[in-house]
Amino acid sequence: MVVSIHQPSTVTFNLFDKLLLMSQGRTHYFGSVEGVAAHYEALGYPMPVHVNPAEFLLELVNTDFAADRESAAQRLGQMQLAWAGSSKAAELAAAVAAVEEKGSGAVELDAVAHKPTLPSLVLTLLHRSFVKSYRDVVVYGIRLAMYTGESFLRICP
Repeated sequence: MVVSIHQPSTVTFNLFDKLLLMSQGRTHYFGSVEGVAAHYEALGYPMPVHVNPAEFLLELVNTDFAADRESAAQRLGQMQLAWAGSSKAAELAAAVAAVEEKGSGAVELDAVAHKPTLPSLVLTLLHRSFVKSYRDVVVYGIRLAMYTGESFLRICP
């Protein structure tokens, strides 16, 4: 599953298996969430202890709000070059080349080709509708009272 989340909470951030950190269209890190702190610490940017890691990384690779944009852009370029020259980037490039060489994608299309039947679609939509109405009882109660009153007004002249 691929997810793009802007500045997730620390709990959500730690649930991810892999992290792709990009800035200005260039990769700055790709790998495990556990390895991102060590990567940036090796570059001279240790992650503070009591700071949301996603917030720290966002501020680190974002030049839009920097006081000195020129030095921030220079720092960003150095971090991108450090990633491009890292062993993890080389391993990733080799893995991508191996998949391209085989001529088969890593994604299996069997799961995508399976389409649900009409009864299962109807049941799924009914279930979702029931859950939604169950969660918001007040709104549906008001609607029920409104439509009941409207029907009595139409019946009685």
